[in-house]
Amino acid sequence: MDQIVARTDFCDFPPEVTQKPRVGGFSAETLSVETILFYKPDFVYGASGMHDGISRILEQAGIPVYLSNVNSAADVLNEICIIGNLTGHTEESLDLYKKLRQIFSGVENAVSGSERPAVYYEVWSSPFMSAGSKSYIANLIESAGGTNIFSDTAEPYPLVSEEFIILKKPEIIIVPDINGETGESIKSRRGWSSVPAVKNGRIYLAESDVLSRPGPRIAEALVMLAQMIHPEIDFSGIDTSVTWD
Repeated sequence: MDQIVARTDFCDFPPEVTQKPRVGGFSAETLSVETILFYKPDFVYGASGMHDGISRILEQAGIPVYLSNVNSAADVLNEICIIGNLTGHTEESLDLYKKLRQIFSGVENAVSGSERPAVYYEVWSSPFMSAGSKSYIANLIESAGGTNIFSDTAEPYPLVSEEFIILKKPEIIIVPDINGETGESIKSRRGWSSVPAVKNGRIYLAESDVLSRPGPRIAEALVMLAQMIHPEIDFSGIDTSVTWD
C-alpha cells in the first residue's frame, strides 16, 4: 500500500486505498493527466482499450504504463505475477498465484462429476448483454461447475436478444447487484415465466465488486459462483482468504 501514490475515484479496495489522493474517474475522459504527472509515479496501471491514449502521453513523459487485458481466469492469475515483478514483489506474487491456483483446484475438484446447469450471466439489460467465451466471468462460471449459455459466442461481452435468452432456457440466472435488478423484477419480465431459472427460483444477485473486478479476489468470486450454481455441495472447507500488500 505504501507504493501507491494515487488512485481513481473508483479504486476503493482494500479500504485503506481510499485514503490515497484521487486523479479523477476511471475512463480516459475523466482522468486528469496533469494530476497523475503531479504525483510523479514510477509506474501506472491501466486498462487496455480504455487508457491507450493516456498511456501514450504518460510514456512520452517517461512513466512506464501497464495496460491490463484479461480474458480468462488464467490471464488474471498470470497478471498478478506480472505486476508483482514490475513492482518488486516477485516472490509474494508467486506465493499468491500458487494459493489462488490451489483454490481453483479445490473448487474444480469439488464440482467434478456433478451436473453442469445452464447459466445466464446478465451484464446489463438495456440492452441485454451477457458474457461470451472470451470473458473471464464466463471462465469462472465453467470452473464453478456451470455451463455458460453463451459459451459459443466469441465476443467477450456480446449484446443478445431477449428472445434468444429465453430460448436458451437457463437454469440459473446471475445478475450483478449494481444493475438495479431484483429477483422480482426479473420474474416480472414479459415472457420469462417459462424460463427454468425463474420457475425454480434460481435467480441470484452477485456482489459486483468481487465478481466484476479481476484481481486477487477472483478466488472469492469463484467460490461465490460455485455456491450459487451448486448449493448442494459444501465449499466451506475451501479457504479463500489471501493476503497481499
